[in-house]
Amino acid sequence: YLKATYPGRFGFFVIAGPGDMPDLVPATPLEYLDRLLLQNAVFGDKIDLEGIATEGGDLVIVTSQPNVTGGAVTAEEILEFMRRLWFQPLQGLSLGNPGALAFYRDLDEVAAFDAHPANFVKDLEGIILPIDLILVRTDSALQTALAGYLR
Repeated sequence: YLKATYPGRFGFFVIAGPGDMPDLVPATPLEYLDRLLLQNAVFGDKIDLEGIATEGGDLVIVTSQPNVTGGAVTAEEILEFMRRLWFQPLQGLSLGNPGALAFYRDLDEVAAFDAHPANFVKDLEGIILPIDLILVRTDSALQTALAGYLR
């Protein structure tokens, strides 16, 4: 599939906001591309950068990725999948869609947000695949903000 960002919009990023509260903010083009690289590295995805264009004076990023056919995934399956990859749940933190789960992996200081059933698919062989999570390489400020959610 080919996918293009909306002109001038590149998804979301997570920062340590006021009072050390994690906050969802619009991503820059570089943060969006880093997110795609993390998706490939952490989950073995195959997202490729196809090009960059402008539309109405705003930047558009075009990527491609293989089609994934499959079915629904439960919240319990998401938790199990992420734990197998050494991600720990961030208890009580939901950024993105209402009720979405969040995770942190201290191994490489990567956090994953907006983990909900619509952002995962179970393929025909029963393998769970994440799609479109908000992945962030955490800095020290965000690590501090997330520490209170690890239990």
